[in-house]
Amino acid sequence: MNCIMRILVISVFAASAAASSVPGSRSRAVKVGVNAFAPVKKDLVAAKLDFRGGDVDIVADIVADTVADIIADTVADVVALGTPPAFLPWAYSASGVATAAAWATIVLTTIRSNQPAGAMMPNWQHPLVNQISVLSAVPLMLSSFNMLRVAAGVSWETLGSASCRRHNLALATAGVAGATWVLLAPIITRVPGSDPPASHQAYTGKRRAALVTAFLSTALLGAAVWARSLPGDTCNLLSLPGLVFDGVARSLFSLAPASCADPVNVKYALLTYGFLFLTGLQLCGPHPVAVIPSWTGRRVSRAFPIWTFLAAVTAYDLKTAAETGALFTAPYRGLSRGLRAFGAVHLLSKVGAIFFDPSFPNSYHAVALVPGWAAAAIAFFCITLRSDGTAPK
Repeated sequence: MNCIMRILVISVFAASAAASSVPGSRSRAVKVGVNAFAPVKKDLVAAKLDFRGGDVDIVADIVADTVADIIADTVADVVALGTPPAFLPWAYSASGVATAAAWATIVLTTIRSNQPAGAMMPNWQHPLVNQISVLSAVPLMLSSFNMLRVAAGVSWETLGSASCRRHNLALATAGVAGATWVLLAPIITRVPGSDPPASHQAYTGKRRAALVTAFLSTALLGAAVWARSLPGDTCNLLSLPGLVFDGVARSLFSLAPASCADPVNVKYALLTYGFLFLTGLQLCGPHPVAVIPSWTGRRVSRAFPIWTFLAAVTAYDLKTAAETGALFTAPYRGLSRGLRAFGAVHLLSKVGAIFFDPSFPNSYHAVALVPGWAAAAIAFFCITLRSDGTAPK
C-alpha cells in the first residue's frame, strides 16, 4: 500500500514540477500537489518542498502516511456507521399500511350503529361523515411513513437528520398511544349513566391482539431507528430520556416563526401551535369540549389527538424547512401534501355534516354545546389549505 502511495505522490509532484517550468508557476504547482491530498497533516504543510534538493522522497513518505490514515479513518467511520439494512424501507411500508389499517378498523367498528347494542345511528349519512372526519388522518400518517421509507433507502446519516428523528419519535408515540387506547377502550368510551355499564367499544380476542400488535410494531420500529440514528456515542439507555427531553424543550422554545414577514413560515408556526393546542384539548379537556375537532362524541374523540400530535410535528418540520430553504425539496413536499390532504378531507367532512346530514344539528349534541369551539376549529383547519407558493428558481 505504501509503495503504491509513493508512486501516486511522486507522479503528482512530478506533474507539478513539470508545470513549474512555466515562469512564475512553481509555487502554484507545489500548492496544487499539496492540495490534491487535503486535508493533510501540519508537518506536510510545513515541509520544505524543494524538487532540486531530493526532498520528494521525504514528502512522499509524509503524504503516503497521511493519506493512508485518512483512508483508514474514513473506512472505519463507514463501517462503524453502516448503511440501513435492505429490509428497513419495506418495514416502514408495512408498518404504515398496518397502522392505517388499524386506525380504519377502529373508526369503522366504533362509529356505527349498535355500539353499544341498541344505540342506533339516525341515518346512513351521520356515521359516514364522522368516519371521514377522523379517517382524514390517513394521508398524514402515510406521508410520514413514506418520508422515513425513502430516508431508510439512503443512509443512516439521512435517517439521523432532525426531521427524521422527530418523525420516528412521533410515530413511536402514536404507536404507544394507539395500543393504549385499544386496551383501555372500554373505560375511555364508557357511556355515562348506562345500567348495566356499557361502552362504545371493547375489543377482545384476535382483533384486539391484531390492533395492539399493529400499533406496537410501529412504536418499536420508530423507537429503534431513532436510537440507532443518534449521532456519536449518545445511544445508551440512561441518556435516552434526557435526549428526548432536550429535543422537546428546544422545539418548544423555537415554535415562533423566524421571520414574521414570511407568510409560509408564519403559517406553519400557527399550525404547529394550533395542532398542539387541539391535542391537549382532546386529551385533557372535559366533555363536550373534547369532541373538537373530531365531532365524534365519546366514540373516538380521545383517540384522534394521536394524529393531531403527528400533524403538529409535521407542521414544525415544515416550519424549519421554510426557514432553511429546504421546503421545496422532495421529503418536505410529501409532508406538505400529506398535511394539506389531512386538512382538506377533514373540512370536507364538516361540509358533509352541516349540509348533507339530515340529523344536523340535533344528533350533534356535544358540538351544539360548544359552537364557538367548533367554528374556531373549522377556521383553523382552513389554514392547512394555504399554498406554499412556488419554488425559488
